[in-house]
Amino acid sequence: MNQLVPIKEGEILPPNQEHEDARRQRSIVELTMAMSAWYVRRNSKFYSVVHLNTKLSREDVERSCLRRFATEFPDSDISAAVLKEVFNRAINQKHSVEAQSIPTWNGSVRCEPGKPRFIWEHSMVTVNSWSRPAYRDRDVVASMGKAAEFFDTIFTREAERKKILDWLAWCLQNEGLKPCWAPFLYSAAKGSGKSTFCQLVSRLFGEQNTITQNNVDKLAHQFNATVLTSKLVISEELNLKADSRQGNALKTYLTEEEVTVERKGQESERSKQCCCFLFTTNHLPLWIEENDRRYYLVDIDHEGHASGPKAEEFSNLVGELKEEMAKEQFLAGLYKALMDRKLSDDFSAKTLNVIKDATPLMKKVHGASEQTTMSLMREWMEERSQHAVPESRVAQIIVEDLKGNPNTAKHLMTKLGWSKQKAKWGGADYSRSVWIEDGYWIDRGVLMGPEDYSQRLADHFEEPKGMYRVSPEQYELEEDNNPNELLF
Repeated sequence: MNQLVPIKEGEILPPNQEHEDARRQRSIVELTMAMSAWYVRRNSKFYSVVHLNTKLSREDVERSCLRRFATEFPDSDISAAVLKEVFNRAINQKHSVEAQSIPTWNGSVRCEPGKPRFIWEHSMVTVNSWSRPAYRDRDVVASMGKAAEFFDTIFTREAERKKILDWLAWCLQNEGLKPCWAPFLYSAAKGSGKSTFCQLVSRLFGEQNTITQNNVDKLAHQFNATVLTSKLVISEELNLKADSRQGNALKTYLTEEEVTVERKGQESERSKQCCCFLFTTNHLPLWIEENDRRYYLVDIDHEGHASGPKAEEFSNLVGELKEEMAKEQFLAGLYKALMDRKLSDDFSAKTLNVIKDATPLMKKVHGASEQTTMSLMREWMEERSQHAVPESRVAQIIVEDLKGNPNTAKHLMTKLGWSKQKAKWGGADYSRSVWIEDGYWIDRGVLMGPEDYSQRLADHFEEPKGMYRVSPEQYELEEDNNPNELLF
């Protein structure tokens, strides 16, 4: 005989009915809370928390929830009556149970590792773009595993390997903070493991918290919110021009904790960012300025690259590592090992000592510096008896002839003691800028100098020669017995 259980005053139900009602109420609460965590509302529109650029109607939300409920809550009651109550409670009803009502979005997004998806501010929410990687819920023993062999292989110098792993460990141990410099991996050969290293780092931070791009096009784009609200930004094949808009923007994002972000359809705003950056390239980054403390340059120069003598051995190692990277247990062990790592006493994620911490690659790139280029430029000019050069030609000489850093062009000629003048030459009816060596000047298209030196400016640019004695009124050389002869 079934026992009757009182439900309400004056009402009794059989046990099976009691269980059904309890399941129904449990399902309503469970599904309502899930739905309220998946969406936000703003200006009578809805937005998925993982696709905040796309507006949704109420019908869009309800239809997408139907399929998601069935997939993620197979044991819940998803009858028409339950769904009606869920949608009504999450969307229509005005009540104070935050977890069971789709919240009003204030339009802001921030990356706040360790905090919940919704950050409540003045009864509205800022959406936290960060989400906890699933592997971190596993309880495992700390272990570097196959990653240790990989790190030992691609970072051939111990000091560089130590610095990179300290950086990675610091970023994971202090996930809510941002470092002020970034590893920059370079290799002349392809197949050196740079991309595999980036993929591994991405898995540790969580692929949902990472954005990978070629160069920095997305970062320097007007609508940069998606990039700047990520925790890890990977830029592969980074190759910038000296003093470029992208390069200047990158400097700001590497060091500033508060930047201007803009999302399509919304006003730009100042926002906190905690991005850490990781760069790779196959091009020697000569655009980096001397003593730039934002990039830790590492040459990935091991013998296992695609055309190296140990290519097969390294390829096998990468294959084994990628198999491990697909396992949450491996990621959890590596994460725990990095979280337990004791950082070097002299390590700082905020400053990079370009003298003490300089790698061989940093010295090479910084060696193509202003002082070196100044000496080379002076010698280049003297060897050719060049006393004037078009401003448009200076950067070309530095890069193509001297193989130097184009960033040095900005003040180089001034520091050499040259001055800039405007002049016409080559039949042009407009003036152009010309750099002139100290002691020389331009008079009506003729380069003049000490000891009655003179040469037509256009000729000087084409083929500088010895001492000319030519007046501004006379451009052609006379015969050997003429006083206006060429002196070698």
